[in-house]
Amino acid sequence: MPGQQRNAITIVLPMYHPKGEWPKQFIENVRDLNASLSPALQLEYIVVHDGTPDQSAIDSFKDICQHHKEIKFTWYKKNQGKGYALRYGVALSSFPNVLTMDFDFPYCKESIIEMIGLLHQGHDVIVGKRSSDYFQQIPTKRKIISKTCSWLASSFLGLPLKDTQSGIKGFNEKGRAVFLQTTIKRFLVDTEFILRASKKNLNMKTIQIQPKPDLSFSNFGFRVIKTETGNFLKLLYLNQSLAKTVNHSL
Repeated sequence: MPGQQRNAITIVLPMYHPKGEWPKQFIENVRDLNASLSPALQLEYIVVHDGTPDQSAIDSFKDICQHHKEIKFTWYKKNQGKGYALRYGVALSSFPNVLTMDFDFPYCKESIIEMIGLLHQGHDVIVGKRSSDYFQQIPTKRKIISKTCSWLASSFLGLPLKDTQSGIKGFNEKGRAVFLQTTIKRFLVDTEFILRASKKNLNMKTIQIQPKPDLSFSNFGFRVIKTETGNFLKLLYLNQSLAKTVNHSL
């Protein structure tokens, strides 16, 4: 992989038809984070639009990328889902350390800075653990789904981490290789990644993450719930397959 700098990080941000004054807010988020990090740290932002963007978004990013050389913008024709978008961006990363995060920078920058620091200390995978404040802010349906996912992952997949679905994760080149092996296209890609990383015995560390106080949340529809139910069944099968592979290699 080109650019094997250790004092560098790629931040992958999936997006899909953002609303409001998003260009202004995005630039403010980038500038705020950049100002809080060491000037010696090389930064690369890869924004992946999950599906063909409208012309206004393309024009906005042409202007953004012209004035911010560390930002790259890419897209593809058909909406595929968060998991697909993340893999697409991670595959384009120039640096061995990668951070994946939602486009609206939903977490306090202190959490992001801590995660970047831990990556540079040599941990393979850093996983954000959502605080009680986070769950107090989200819609009831999302809270129930998140808690259910945590219980299912712990009870049926035997994962070492209870909260696998937070929207921020970091990993080094070992974690990057595992992340690119994931196949789920939508939200449960996070759980698949932790499952695969645990079977590879990667060094994983959890940190408490705090949401921004003004954070707004979308709600899940029935179609999303139905899709993720099917994806969880795939994870059950994957768990059995990986367990056989591990036992066979011992």
